[in-house]
Amino acid sequence: MNRPANSPLNPRICILGGGFAGLYSALALAKISLLQQWEIVLIDQRDRFEFSPLLYELISGELEAWEIAPPYLQLLRNWPITVYCDRIEAINLNARQVQLRDRGPLNYTYLIIALGVESRLPPHPDVLTFRSLADVEKLKAELERFKHQSSLDISIIGAGASGIELACKLCDRLGPRQQIHLIHRGSQLLPELSPPIRKAAERAINQRRIRLSLNTNVEKIQHQGDFQLQLTQHEQSFRETSHLVIWTAGTQANPLISSLPGGDRGQLRVTPELQLTRYPEVFVLGDVAATPFPNTAQVAYQQAPHVAQNLKGYIFQQPLKPFHYKHIGDMLTLGIHNGVVHSFGLTLTGRLAHLIRSLTYIQRLPTLKQSLRVFAHRLKRIFRPSSR
Repeated sequence: MNRPANSPLNPRICILGGGFAGLYSALALAKISLLQQWEIVLIDQRDRFEFSPLLYELISGELEAWEIAPPYLQLLRNWPITVYCDRIEAINLNARQVQLRDRGPLNYTYLIIALGVESRLPPHPDVLTFRSLADVEKLKAELERFKHQSSLDISIIGAGASGIELACKLCDRLGPRQQIHLIHRGSQLLPELSPPIRKAAERAINQRRIRLSLNTNVEKIQHQGDFQLQLTQHEQSFRETSHLVIWTAGTQANPLISSLPGGDRGQLRVTPELQLTRYPEVFVLGDVAATPFPNTAQVAYQQAPHVAQNLKGYIFQQPLKPFHYKHIGDMLTLGIHNGVVHSFGLTLTGRLAHLIRSLTYIQRLPTLKQSLRVFAHRLKRIFRPSSR
């Protein structure tokens, strides 16, 4: 019997969000033999999974979209997981129900919330963002529009990991005709990362002559032909002109989370086992779980199988285990075929770091089949470069 005595006849596990935390939780649950007769439903308004740490390689042409953004239906074709490409309108924890835009109300027995945070909206609608495959396509279209221009000024607002990685890729792709300006309100680059990573990032920025402005706030952006930016640095105001402005500066709370009890700050308090205290049938992970761990894909990647095992334990009345995060290291891409890896006290840079980062991420693609497809394609491109 694959169902406890007090379980409903048609048990359903709903997973909200198809990113790292949600998709990898669904895959981990699908591997548990005791849950073979349980319905696992993954809900995301997008129709494909996006392996966001590799989006930068789409700008440089090092990778192709199908490799890092496979459709859910293709990716999960042989998995006992139902995918609903729908917008989540509301979550009712008391009624154990999720309201979907197209399908209407959907009841659940157990719920995993892995919605993630949303990109902070830029101060002007014509400013580009860089967080999704759609953002990549918009940026590539803009670069194509300016391809015959002798020089190209690009302002990137936000010099976190995303802004730095994007700046280096764009610099290597566009060559000497570009002038990239990294604008950062903080006083230091990458304070959350290790010193070797920071030094490598600073070196990559300096080598590419990327202009960096720290302690700089964006007060206003206007768009009349070109972009006009009003900036403030050390209480001094100045203006600059750019052909393109890309916003990578932070995130904002998901309104669905803010509407839930205790989620007014965009995160939900959880037990060490990643459950809601008042609703133990609900598990929360990723960026929307209020934990002491960083909001990174690496944390979500480790939380997903842990939540799957704890959910199984809760269903079958077995002891649950608290989640413990193991930091393996940090990796950045710093230009085409260039990167930095810092792990277990060892730092590697250049092409070797790029190779290790690529292989690590390929190995972490959601399914073994997808990993093998991408790895085989990578080998083919290495030995048959004319096929590009």
